[in-house]
Amino acid sequence: MPHIATDPTKALPVGLAGLMRGRVARREGRVAGLVLAVAVAGIVGADAAAAADLLSPIGPVLADQSTHFLRAALIALVAVLPAIILLPIMLYRYRLGSGARYTPEWEFNKWFEAAIWGIPVLVICVLAYWLAQATLELDPYAPLGDDPLEIDLVGLDFRYLALYPDQQVAAVDQIVIPVGRPVTIRLTTDTVMQSFLPNGFAGQIYAMPGMVTKLNLSADQEGQGLATQTQFNGFGFANMRVPMRAVLQAEFDAWITGATGAALDAATYPTLVVTGAEADEFHETSPVLRPLGDACLFDRVVARYHQGTAVPPEAQPGSTVYDPAKGTLPGGACDSVLADSHLGMDGTDMTHHDHSTAPAASGQ
Repeated sequence: MPHIATDPTKALPVGLAGLMRGRVARREGRVAGLVLAVAVAGIVGADAAAAADLLSPIGPVLADQSTHFLRAALIALVAVLPAIILLPIMLYRYRLGSGARYTPEWEFNKWFEAAIWGIPVLVICVLAYWLAQATLELDPYAPLGDDPLEIDLVGLDFRYLALYPDQQVAAVDQIVIPVGRPVTIRLTTDTVMQSFLPNGFAGQIYAMPGMVTKLNLSADQEGQGLATQTQFNGFGFANMRVPMRAVLQAEFDAWITGATGAALDAATYPTLVVTGAEADEFHETSPVLRPLGDACLFDRVVARYHQGTAVPPEAQPGSTVYDPAKGTLPGGACDSVLADSHLGMDGTDMTHHDHSTAPAASGQ
């Protein structure tokens, strides 16, 4: 009995067989790509359905940013759409055998030149004007009203620590704000540089060790977003996402009273920092609300990097050789923690909520 090949391409000439295998491989690649795209879309869709984002904001700051983004995109289409529309028309008109007029000596037309250069220049001028307006209107350091809720946010490895000094509570891996009240957030990090993005509420702003940045936002309706760390910091940081909720004032007050466990202060703070081999891996944690035993804990974290010498690896959170016993925070009274390093980049006091802090680059 003659042998029947299980691979039909084996019976074909070498060149044709290679072509067939290439087509099969490309088809399988497209199928695999489609399956992967559907899976990714499902994951992203699940997050989008559960949390607010740029196109479904729950705060006035991000609502203005969303409007600006859509407006800029529509204006940019004025320059992009003609190229998109003309490309298939030109390909069809000048296809092989179309009989279209061939003019190799043509080189200039004043109307074409005016359109080619004038329209993009006009688009850039309009975008620049609106971008300048939006930048001034959406200054992250500008307060949004009187009596703001004050939050001190510390970025750690794979988690955020939100301190509420006036309410004397500390929230790990959760941020809660009341609807209708302006919020002022001071940010720093006790590890590598981070980029804080409160999806649904405001735009991105950077946080760096030893520096303080500010972000003002508010929520005009109940809802939940994801506070995301968007800086490329290595393995695990892409999973650094914590829920950020906007609730009614009564629910916020009830949430504040739910703090349990040992008070968080300079002595217990090192327990929040991952050490040893754990610093190389992402470990998901559950939201925790604890009493805050040190109203100037945020200032102590900042002061760690203002002691006049480099922080050794054993005392640096995020280091694989970090030792909590050697990484203690600076002590002293609150008004003296940053006494020798109180000036920010703009020459303003960094040590108190009522004063401006050193600005860093912001995407708000």
